[in-house]
Amino acid sequence: MENTDSPKMPFTTFLLRILSGVAGGVLGAVVLVVIYLIASSMLPSVSNIQGEEIISPVIVFLLLIMVFLSSTAGNILSTLLLGLTEREKYKRNSSTMSQVFTVNLIVFLLMVPVYFLTASMGIEAVSYVVTLHMIIAAQVSVLIMEIVSNYKYALVGVYGTTFSIVVAIAILFALARILGNAPILIFLALPVVWVSIALIGSLVTVIYGWLAGVYDKDFLSTQTMYGDDYGKEVESEAEIAPKAEDEEGAEFLRKN
Repeated sequence: MENTDSPKMPFTTFLLRILSGVAGGVLGAVVLVVIYLIASSMLPSVSNIQGEEIISPVIVFLLLIMVFLSSTAGNILSTLLLGLTEREKYKRNSSTMSQVFTVNLIVFLLMVPVYFLTASMGIEAVSYVVTLHMIIAAQVSVLIMEIVSNYKYALVGVYGTTFSIVVAIAILFALARILGNAPILIFLALPVVWVSIALIGSLVTVIYGWLAGVYDKDFLSTQTMYGDDYGKEVESEAEIAPKAEDEEGAEFLRKN
């Protein structure tokens, strides 16, 4: 008897998820290029600053704005499109979008001192910081989507995202080594990361769904208990989510 509750993914959904990752990653890269071209009068080309030991604070500031706007746009579009590919699975898109924007802003603020600290190390070091920034922002964005909208199988998303990030990092470092040009990562990071998240994450979901069906057990369901937790009462998603203030007020009026 197969486990019918485990996550399944039709081939069309698989393809749509990959296209969603491509769209979000490409949009982020396009935003980055457009801002770079607009700011080109103030921001020298990479070739002009590649040999400099210390990068100007003005250039670092402009780079910060470029990365924040491009990564936020790419992350929001990718999570939105991924959520639309499986509406029955991701039902809280509005909440997800607001949380994704918030966490991207927080990551940006946390990375500001890192950018200025590495500015004295040259453009290559800053390029790796930009790549790290984009990877972290994309990772937390997709994890928020899984946790907020897909609580029961959030662990599947955590595993899929983790494997995706490892693959993306390997590809990016391989490209930097092959091309011999670390600054190119600034423009390649978002497309590579989001295509990896969509592809590897979907493959993990497909493989997990098959394993759960074969063994008739939801190993990664948040409602599956192991060890000392076995037999304890499981909270439903509805019980975990707190009521909004207006809902609490309406319930009080009904009772009185």
